[in-house]
Amino acid sequence: MKKTLILAAALIFNFQFSISNFQLSTFNFQFFAPLHAQDYHRQYASWGFAAGPNISSYIMKVDPLLRDTLIADTVLSSLPSTGLSFGLFLDYHITDRWALQMNGQLALGQSLLRYADHHSHLLTLGTDVGLAVRYRAPWRKGAFLLSFGPYVNFILYSAATEGINLFRRQIYTNPATDKAHFAMSDIHAGLGLALGYEFSNRWLVQLESKFGVTDILNLETPGTYVYPYRLTIGVGCRF
Repeated sequence: MKKTLILAAALIFNFQFSISNFQLSTFNFQFFAPLHAQDYHRQYASWGFAAGPNISSYIMKVDPLLRDTLIADTVLSSLPSTGLSFGLFLDYHITDRWALQMNGQLALGQSLLRYADHHSHLLTLGTDVGLAVRYRAPWRKGAFLLSFGPYVNFILYSAATEGINLFRRQIYTNPATDKAHFAMSDIHAGLGLALGYEFSNRWLVQLESKFGVTDILNLETPGTYVYPYRLTIGVGCRF
């Protein structure tokens, strides 16, 4: 009788242990499995990409008295031009609707600078690193996506025709540090807003705008400023 009880207890323990292992394996599978529309509450994180054309330029106001410094005969102005963007994102799902998003974007941008009767195309290659809060609103078989948050932009390369590259135009040298200062700073911070729609097959489309909130013109002149902005239409996929 005692042997029978011991054997029965061993079988029950082994059965419960097998169930626990099965549940743990199922949890691990759900964590790493591809994300589907109905799986947001089962998976902690997902990642994806989006790429597409952009339009970028600068909101600027430059004092005409600075024409010798900025190579401008009159007030310098800027018109938008087209480029390309490629971005990656990682979403940590707090609920099936809310997520914290880390994102990065590599953007090739162009802007048409005007001064007097001259025009110059300013070409920049930069990268954005950002953090956003994302909201997901299910609709039909997909969901609308809305995200908002800050970012920091770093200019990796810049070039311009007609010699008006304000990112490389040296305006003075700091005598204390012997460091060159340029007309425009190659680092700025801003805010990003994106609105999109994700289909049931995990493909998505989105419209994203980024606006710099820091003045990138390195001149302490009242009423003179330069704020960059970029608008991107992207197509991507979530995994």
